[in-house]
Amino acid sequence: MILFVGFLLSAPLWVRVVDDRGTPAAARVYVRDQAGKNYVPSGSLGRQSGRGSETFFHASGYFQLDLPAGEVTVEAVKGFEYVPVTYKAELKPNQTTAVTLTLRRWTDLPALGWHSGDVHMHPNHVLGGVDMTLEDCRLYAQAEDVRVANLLISSTDADHVYDTEYFLGGRPDPLSTSDYLLVVQQEFRNVSAMYGHMPLLGISKLVEPFFSGQPDSQQWEDYPPNYTIAKAAKDQGGAVCYTHPADREEIPVGPHLAREFAVDLALGVVDALDILGNRVEEAGCWMYYRVLNCGLKCTASSGSDSRMDVLRHAVSGGGKVYVKSGNPLTYEKWVAGYKAGRTFVTNGPMLFLEVDGKEPGEEIHLSRPRTVKVRARAQSPVVPFTVLELIVNGRVVASAKPSVDGSAAELNHVIRIDRSSWVAARLWGDRHRLVVNDPKAFAHTSPVYCYLNKQRIAFPEDAKIMVAWIDRLLQDVVASPRFSTEARRNEVIGLFRKAQKYYKDIIPR
Repeated sequence: MILFVGFLLSAPLWVRVVDDRGTPAAARVYVRDQAGKNYVPSGSLGRQSGRGSETFFHASGYFQLDLPAGEVTVEAVKGFEYVPVTYKAELKPNQTTAVTLTLRRWTDLPALGWHSGDVHMHPNHVLGGVDMTLEDCRLYAQAEDVRVANLLISSTDADHVYDTEYFLGGRPDPLSTSDYLLVVQQEFRNVSAMYGHMPLLGISKLVEPFFSGQPDSQQWEDYPPNYTIAKAAKDQGGAVCYTHPADREEIPVGPHLAREFAVDLALGVVDALDILGNRVEEAGCWMYYRVLNCGLKCTASSGSDSRMDVLRHAVSGGGKVYVKSGNPLTYEKWVAGYKAGRTFVTNGPMLFLEVDGKEPGEEIHLSRPRTVKVRARAQSPVVPFTVLELIVNGRVVASAKPSVDGSAAELNHVIRIDRSSWVAARLWGDRHRLVVNDPKAFAHTSPVYCYLNKQRIAFPEDAKIMVAWIDRLLQDVVASPRFSTEARRNEVIGLFRKAQKYYKDIIPR
């Protein structure tokens, strides 16, 4: 139950929210009474995650409420790097209670050059939604500690395109600060369940059309393929990602799934995959490991697909991609680090990997088979986890249980490299109320790539899956009624066959 209250009740509560330097801070805030009723200040937006029933709001520095007398609990949460703070107060009738909530860092990733981002945030995305301004988006990003907020222009289930008026040629909005960047970018959506959806990052010009396969619009066709849009973004120096990739550990078939991902990655126009998002992480990993085992580099990414104008939806920054881009923070360096695979994704825990001193996205070149030393570290004092795993070529080769409280683990392992391989770290945990978008705790690094005698990473069994994947996609292209000419259909078929050849060449004849 949500109660929006003004100044008619008799127990005023004044709350300051500061960081450990005493500076006013933005945070996600929960206010509830003994019965579990939630309260939201007048003028604030009461929100719920799509998976939960708790109501919260975002506040910056200060807020006040008039509440019924009695016990009240106030909780402030700010991203993953601060310890949530909770305060219980006994409110007296006609007596003001003043509270200061101090958010203290347990880690400082920006100081180490790691900067969090969400690659899939929609300020305005539905007809009749809350009118989100960029001031609203800044509060949201600061409260959720999203240091790089990629605010995506897009259509929804109609031909209207939202938020184009905010696009500034890829530059951060003037409302940005040195710590938090608001950058309006673009999502391309194939609506017909044929190809999938793609955030386009680091672009200085919008790419048109904005969507395809939309009934009752000029863009009703399954044309152009996503490849055409991705290439246009890459040609201007951008980064391209496939988002909400999969629901099951199998060849993707269905609406909104990353069906053309296998094609576009093989053709060199995609950089990343949202293995953490609003779908199934195990399925995203299955898809990710198949392409890595076919010698294709791919960044581990995370996008919440949050409709910020919908008050019950995924929470922006509920999953984040951390990019090691160095300091000071700039969007250009962040996108460059993202494209280079200098990332890990998480919905709470911090995860780090080194292979012979190399970090995610980097390469090791070997002239003969030998061992490499691997160190994986996980820290998570807020959201416990249950296992830390070392992944080599899609298989778990070592694992470690965390400390008793589930807050820390380390793996030191020696791996023999007898063939070109990739190495990544992954962790899992149980359901937790502060994991707001997902059913369990999860984190994953991008790989370190180990090349023996300059040979590509190549596993024929995985290549066979990719060939079958593209065959299944081609089946739908051939049957689709959404092509205006056979020439266009044949163009798409030829493009997809070209990508399929990459995978066929891995399979021995």
